[in-house]
Amino acid sequence: MKPTYTILATLVLLLTSCAPKADYDIRGIWQYTLTDNSGNTYDTGIITFSGKPTEGTQIQNNIYLIEYEGTYSVHGNSVTITFGDEESMTGTFTSENEMSGTWEGSDGVTGTWTAVRVPNSYPALPPKENAG
Repeated sequence: MKPTYTILATLVLLLTSCAPKADYDIRGIWQYTLTDNSGNTYDTGIITFSGKPTEGTQIQNNIYLIEYEGTYSVHGNSVTITFGDEESMTGTFTSENEMSGTWEGSDGVTGTWTAVRVPNSYPALPPKENAG
C-alpha cells in the first residue's frame, strides 16, 4: 500500500503545480479609465470582478450608464478582460491595487487603460457551511 500512497501524493503535487496561478487577487471593485491613442479619455467607470483569482466574470458600469458583462483571466501578473464582442483589455498588475495595459474596441479604436482598486473592496470570504 505504501507505493500507492507515494504515487497518489506525486500525482497531486504534479497536478497542483501545473494549475494556473495568479500573483494578485483581482476580485473586488476597480475604477478604470480608457484613453484612446490621441490621449483623450474614451471611457471611465467601475468594473466588479468576481469568481476565482485566476478567472471569473466581471461587470462594467461605464460613464455612459451602460452595463457590460464579460470574463477575465489572470496568469501570474498578466490580465485579460473581455466584454463580449465589444472590447478587450490586456495588461499587467503594476501593484496589488493597480493595473494597466492596452485595449481595443469593436469599432477599431485602441488605446491604453489604467485601473485602481476601490479601497476595502476585496472579496468577502465565503460563508462557512453549516455542519449540522
